[in-house]
Order: sequence, then C-alpha cells, then structure tokens
Amino acid sequence: MFRHLQNDSFFNKISKAAVDTNPAWKVIYCASRQEKKVAIRLEKMGIVHYMPLVKKMRQWKDRKKWLEMPLFNAYVFVQPTEIQRDQVLSLQGVVKYIRYNASDALVRDSDITLIRSIINKGYQLDQFNFSTVLAAGDLAEVIEGPFQGEEVEVFYLEGDSFVVVNIEGLCTSYKVNLPREVLKLKTKNKDREKSLW
Repeated sequence: MFRHLQNDSFFNKISKAAVDTNPAWKVIYCASRQEKKVAIRLEKMGIVHYMPLVKKMRQWKDRKKWLEMPLFNAYVFVQPTEIQRDQVLSLQGVVKYIRYNASDALVRDSDITLIRSIINKGYQLDQFNFSTVLAAGDLAEVIEGPFQGEEVEVFYLEGDSFVVVNIEGLCTSYKVNLPREVLKLKTKNKDREKSLW
C-alpha cells in the first residue's frame, strides 16, 4: 500500500525542524509525470513515502474522465534511512532532493499529517502558486514552452485559465494566449509605475 502526499504553498513550510525517532521526511523532485512510477519503485524498495493524490476532471475533445492526480506535480515525500537516502537517488525517474541551506530540506510530521487529514476528509485541493496571480500591466517570465525565458507583459485576463501577453523580446510584438502555469510573476504593475516616476 502506497504512502503518499502533496500541496504547493506547503513547500514554503519546508524547514530544518526537529526530527523525532523516525527518519526525517524529505522531498524528492521527479521527472515529468513520473511521480506514480517513482512511488511504485519506492514501495518495492521498502522506502516509506507519501504522494498525495486528488481526483481531477480531465476533458478531451470527445470525453471527460476523473483521474487521480498527484497534488504536488513532480514531488514525492520520502522518509529514508541514512542508508536509503542515496538509494532513492538511484531510482529511475528521481531527479534530486529538494535542498535548503545546503542540506536536504526537511518536512515536519505535523505538515504531513495535516495534508493526509485534508485529503482523507474529502476537501477539494488545488495547488495555489502566487507567481500566477497576474493582472493587466504586470511583467512575467515564461518558464516553459516555445517562449521560455521571454519577459512578457500581461494585457488582460481571459477567464480563469489563460492570459493574453505581449512578447516584447521578439522583433515584433505578438499577443499570445498562454496558460497561467507557464508564467512566473516578475514585477507587479504598481511597482513598475513607481519606477517610472
């Protein structure tokens, strides 16, 4: 039986907190869409882990389907012994441990318990990333896709899923619909206005 866990603002709480008699919870970063496969490999090795799963509706052109998706994309929580720590890194699909102050980041047992409790009680959870809270006039960086690395200006919000941006870094400006998930806030519009005066 898998032990799983997840949520994004949660990672702000990663700390070098006191650890009890159990090995500390750590966070591994996995290759894209490899979280479930990594969890299976951890299970086979007998390494305690937690990958929180939530049900999400996915829609294609011809159908809709409820899927169990990791709460934290690309992250799995592990509780390895000292000997198991490097064994985790050798698993296919594992990229690295999340680090904090030159050491493996540690997660408190109380945070793991809270996440388990929220999921077990059936609350609807979604990752919330403050870097995607955008408004007209904000500057953002595109973090993936064909425009990766470009600085863009948000023109206006369109629904809940997309923004329309002006790609200034190209020879010509374009208006492009981009998912918010690929945008990282750089400068709020009000801060830009202050810098002009």
